[in-house]
Amino acid sequence: MIHGMAANLGTWHLKIIPMLWNDFQVLTYDLRGHGYTPRTEVGYTPAQLATDLKLLLDELEIEKTDVVGHSYGADIALYFAYLYPERTNRAVLIEPTVPAVIPILTRADLRHADWPARLLVKMGVPIPKERRLDGEYLLEKALTLPLKWGPLKDMPATPAEVESTRDLLLGTSITKDMVEIGPLPLEKLAEVYVPVHLIYDSDSLWWHKSVKVLSERLPNVTAHVIQTGVDQLSHFVPLERPELLGRELIEVLMTEGAAV
Repeated sequence: MIHGMAANLGTWHLKIIPMLWNDFQVLTYDLRGHGYTPRTEVGYTPAQLATDLKLLLDELEIEKTDVVGHSYGADIALYFAYLYPERTNRAVLIEPTVPAVIPILTRADLRHADWPARLLVKMGVPIPKERRLDGEYLLEKALTLPLKWGPLKDMPATPAEVESTRDLLLGTSITKDMVEIGPLPLEKLAEVYVPVHLIYDSDSLWWHKSVKVLSERLPNVTAHVIQTGVDQLSHFVPLERPELLGRELIEVLMTEGAAV
């Protein structure tokens, strides 16, 4: 199970893992530069992080597995399925965007490019008009807010957490690497032959729109759009509605072909 950017393996453990552990052997880990995994200045493309996972599975002598990823972790899971199909039973992608799809979404949704600024304003943070597209400025403002998702909702982030997130996003190549298409351009999606299951929230900004692109191009794909009823940014379903997501994962992974 692969967490998203600026998160850690704890994403899965409070409620989702206890729902799975009676039926599955589950491996969670911190991505490069996250949690307790050492940080490097470069090396955060989805292809590089998929190779990190392959090396981890080699070390643990795990030959083949299902891969489940959320957000950027879902992108990594798809790259893993493409690069290492012999190691992948199926891929479950929770709210992926996928670098090759981003240019399509960006053109279609250019009018929404300032959504982070609008979200911060909604949360009570004034953003000058001239800074509404300034990513570094918006990040600094966002880091001053209390946590907005999960069991620590409304608790202020600790100085160490703020500094760690700032160092990851501003002190490494991750924000550049996350959009590197690399070996999986749009035309190669048709060559991802392992089964892929897409999970999207109906209310999450542009993420759910990419389900159409991926559904049309992946050759062995199923998709389920879920309804969380969460306000603001429904993209964080593993933290906001873990029970709902856990039930969906069990249903998908218990079908024929899942690694149990």
